[in-house]
Parts: sequence; structure tokens; C-alpha cells
Amino acid sequence: MRIDRAEEGDAQECGGVRPHAVIDGGAALAPDRREQAADNAWYRSLVQETEAAAARDLWVRALPGFRSEWERLEQRYPERAQAAARTQPDGSWVADGDRQLDPEQNAEATKACEDIRAEGTEVILPAMQRVEAADPERQLAGLEHMLKGEDRLKEKIADALKARPELTVAQALSIVPDPVRFTLIYSTERYADGVRADVERLKAEGFELIKLKNSWTDGQYKGINSQWRRPQTGLRFEMQFHTTQSLEAKELTHKAYERIRGPDSSPTERRESEAFQRRVNALLVTPPGTAEIKDFPEKKHG
Repeated sequence: MRIDRAEEGDAQECGGVRPHAVIDGGAALAPDRREQAADNAWYRSLVQETEAAAARDLWVRALPGFRSEWERLEQRYPERAQAAARTQPDGSWVADGDRQLDPEQNAEATKACEDIRAEGTEVILPAMQRVEAADPERQLAGLEHMLKGEDRLKEKIADALKARPELTVAQALSIVPDPVRFTLIYSTERYADGVRADVERLKAEGFELIKLKNSWTDGQYKGINSQWRRPQTGLRFEMQFHTTQSLEAKELTHKAYERIRGPDSSPTERRESEAFQRRVNALLVTPPGTAEIKDFPEKKHG
């Protein structure tokens, strides 16, 4: 009995030994269909792992160039200085872009921000840590950014009240999707299964899914974002699901995203920022099985 040399070479190039490549007396032993299916699946998984490793290497080598490219864009389009948000002597609050809260609104917003900080830290974070502990193959990331800053929350409240003056501060705050936010990161190979499992774990913790958006086919941003609500208080929070590389891409292109949305950005600046985002995201590997994760509420066609 001997091992066919050509098949042995193919297997070694893929990082392993094929389980059924055996010849007996010069004639190949025909595997049954079950063995053939297992062999094919084994080979496909090795090819996917090899391609993913090559893509990760390409991403690591491309990162310094992308960072330099963004530095050049920032030099070409300097960020406009903004006036710092501040509380006035009369207790009102003002910020850039004609955002303002009267003394009563500002006092209510300050108290609401304190409540969010307490609930996020003392209730929601421990639940997220329980979810994280359920599977050691992925982890929470960016906990230092878990709470949106107080002035940033007040900007969101002021924007909502400006658009709809009939709202209370509490109602305006309930519109904000991410006063508390989390990120879970997975390996590319485990991503799809991990996201599905963790969505169910979040539900088991008692949180209500409001929205889930799968953006892996988007040229400007890749990942899955979800919004949740704690029914006891109505507090909303965001959970983003990323691979290591897609999180790096998001962080690298975040300022470009802000420039694209910024009211003071020129059309040329927006076009170049969008092109930068596309180039960065074009190198990301889409995890297998991701297309099967549907948006919630699911889009209706026709």
C-alpha cells in the first residue's frame, strides 16, 4: 500500500494530509459518497483557511499605507475648529451648530446622562460580560468607549428638540440609538455562527432587539450593527459585531465617515472620503455564512 505522491503534495500545500487518498495495488480505492462529501468539505475548509490567511496578511501590509493616505487627506482638508460645548451662567447649555438647551432642559439632560451612566455600568455591562463569558473564542472590545459623552448626548437631544420642539428631553433621548454601545469581535471563520448565538444570548438576558443591519455587502462599511432596548427602563444600546479586521477598518475610516456626513464638508472632500472608505473596505474578507444573517426587521421585497 502506498500514498500517491501528487495527492500527498496537494495535501501538504494545504497544511495537512488527505484522509482518503490511498492506492492499493495500483488501483485507487473509490470512497463511498459519504467519504467523498467529507473529503470535499475538508478540502474546501482548508482552501478557505488558506485564502483567509493570505487576505489577513495583505490587510496587515496595507494598513500603514492607508494610515498615510488618511493623513494626507486630513492635511488637504483641515478639520474646522468647533466651539466647545458649555453651560452658561444662567444654567442653559450651548454648543456648536446653534445647539442649545434652556436651563430646565439642561438640568433634565444632565440627570438623564447620570442615570444612563449608572445603568450602563451597573446593569448592562455585567450582562454583556456574561454573554462574553459564554464563549471564549470572541471578546468584547472598546469598553473605554462604552458610554457616549455627556456633551455628545446633549447635542443629540438638542438636535431632536430642534426638529421636534414638542418632545420632552426624555422623549428626545429615547430616539438616540447608542447612548451605551458595545462591540464583539470574532475570528472570520467563527463570525456568522458567533453572531447568531450571541443575538440569542442577548435576548436570553432580557433585552429586546429593535434593529439589526447586515452591512457586509456595503462598500463603505462592513460589519453588523444592532440596536437593543432594556424593557424595564427603555434605555437603548448598540451592539456591533465585527471581525478583528473589520473593526480596524471601522476605526481607520471613522473620521472619513464623519466628514461625509458633516454639513461643512465640500463635495470634493466627501467624494475623496467615500473613495478612501471603499479602498479600505475592499480588502476585508467577508466571513462565510454572513449572507444568511438577515436584517431585522427583515426587508420586504415587492
